[in-house]
Amino acid sequence: MSVEDDPLERRPDRFGVALAGALALLAAATTTTSLLALPAGVGGALVLALGTARGSGLVVGLGLAGLLGGVVLAGLSGAGPEPLLVGTAAAVLAWDAGAQAVDLGSAMGRAADTSRALVVHTAVSTLVAAVVAVAGYAAFRLAGGTRPVSAVVLLVLGALLIALFLRG
Repeated sequence: MSVEDDPLERRPDRFGVALAGALALLAAATTTTSLLALPAGVGGALVLALGTARGSGLVVGLGLAGLLGGVVLAGLSGAGPEPLLVGTAAAVLAWDAGAQAVDLGSAMGRAADTSRALVVHTAVSTLVAAVVAVAGYAAFRLAGGTRPVSAVVLLVLGALLIALFLRG
């Protein structure tokens, strides 16, 4: 069956694109503390939203890389732990929501109402991200509140592990 014969438009619905885009913008907003980090964060948000709208998981993943790059640059520029944790969690949630929207769109088509499934999935993912962020913040406070570069690297590695857990 060719693409022209397919009666379904196999892309995410508008709700999925809007949800992933909103989470990506939240992640990008945490990079506003640094002029160096802001282009990476905003660029990552735009790429992630575009990838979701086009139904491309690869482009959604590239958007995640931009968002996490913005968070790392913000951390290296001296941003506090709170915006870094929120930015990291929001970036992973945006990627997860975008990838889920792409998967649902591919399986059910753009005309299907997938909002309930996407909301439930994102709510559970948000709960997981919140638990990990609180644990990360507690570890930061217990370590004396210093900000070594290794903490930023561990933060991003933790985000990638969360992403693998959510999509695995």
